[in-house]
Amino acid sequence: MHTLDVLVIGAGVSGLACAFDLSRAGRSVVTLERAQQAGGVVGTLEIDGFRFETGPNTVQASSEAFRTLAADLGIADRLVVSSGASSARYLFLEGRLVALPSSIPGFLTTPVLSFGGKLRVATELLRRFKQPAGGVEPTLRAFFTERLGPEAATRLAGAFVRGVYAAELDELGAESAFPRMWRACTEHGGLIKGVFAAQKKKKPVLPGPQCKSSALLSFPNGLRELVDALASASGTNLMLGEEVRTLARDGESWVATTAGGLSLRARDVVLACPAPAAAALLDTAGLPRPCITPLERITHADVTLVHLGFRAVDVPGFPGGFGYLVPPDQVGPEAPRVLGTIFASSLFEGRAPTGGLGVTSFYRSSTATWPDAEIAREAATDLARALRLSSVPTPVVSRVLRWKNVIPRYAPGHMLRMATLESELVRMAPGLHLAGSYAGGVSVEQVIARGRAVAHRLRNGAHSP
Repeated sequence: MHTLDVLVIGAGVSGLACAFDLSRAGRSVVTLERAQQAGGVVGTLEIDGFRFETGPNTVQASSEAFRTLAADLGIADRLVVSSGASSARYLFLEGRLVALPSSIPGFLTTPVLSFGGKLRVATELLRRFKQPAGGVEPTLRAFFTERLGPEAATRLAGAFVRGVYAAELDELGAESAFPRMWRACTEHGGLIKGVFAAQKKKKPVLPGPQCKSSALLSFPNGLRELVDALASASGTNLMLGEEVRTLARDGESWVATTAGGLSLRARDVVLACPAPAAAALLDTAGLPRPCITPLERITHADVTLVHLGFRAVDVPGFPGGFGYLVPPDQVGPEAPRVLGTIFASSLFEGRAPTGGLGVTSFYRSSTATWPDAEIAREAATDLARALRLSSVPTPVVSRVLRWKNVIPRYAPGHMLRMATLESELVRMAPGLHLAGSYAGGVSVEQVIARGRAVAHRLRNGAHSP
């Protein structure tokens, strides 16, 4: 049996980026993916002239990892910038959409917060942040409540966290879920001071279009272009429909066996698969429970995406912009079930046919068992409620996608547990490396950076994280 340099298990963006870098460095690599297509949740659907993303819709223009990877793949010149109107964002409040403020005057006059709530946010600049006693990581609710007050924590941070993690403030740890924000706060004494400090830093010139760092990027045909470029890159050696069932240590190498009977030997194995799958493989390798339990304990969000395409005339008063989120304090019979809705056709050109508009709504697992037609009607109803339409518009196209265990929840202590686990793997299972979205962040930027960081360590012959 021929021995590879590296076997990558999982062909999401992290695994593909890792394999791409290793193959460019001259390593022999094979990437195995149990699904019939690569990319994980990242992908793009074409439905009767409408274009929808199967997962993330955009990437921040400030994303160095994303833009550098695009350049290395030779596709940075295909990056497109979001429309100027897409900067408008809304919250669903008391039965209507309210624009989020984008300036100090706008903050002073916005109905999103009460006068007391605004005052508490404004005084954050005067209150120096102190690390929690005993080194215990606070929940996001505790962190944002201390910094911004309970109203802004629930209404602003609560809505934002729903949009990123499909989770609630109490479910996530402040440092684990948003390490960059935590670091800026601890280094500069507060959130606002951290923002000011970041604005003063000289921004690097990144590949692709020159635009504001707050702009959003994609490709003309959607983020699937990134996946296709990675999957077709020379040396990636991608094999689809191959689910790895067992891992076993054999001398200085690892042997992986798939459900189809394929066996591969490699000196290093990169687990770029979801946490439950990684835990199961570590179990087959005979590793002790302390190496498996941390992965099994990670909870995940189940998300249902509803893509709807309408005739624009059937949705009068459509505001455009990025979309809206529903804060957790919006409850009752008149509140929508949806966590948020992205105005997909307003982000980039070519996302809807002439005279059409497309939206993507996302729901939690409580709707997982609903029939597609029922949840599509619910999404159209929620949109009508948010836009205060007199009747529910009928979509001309609809598509429902259900993702199970899709977004890992970074509970308090998550970062420490993952660091400890990686140290244990170095000691007890040298040659095994973690690159899943539970290991270094859930955004496109973060999973790319994680995959490339693992590849960098392997190129340099390092085993420690």
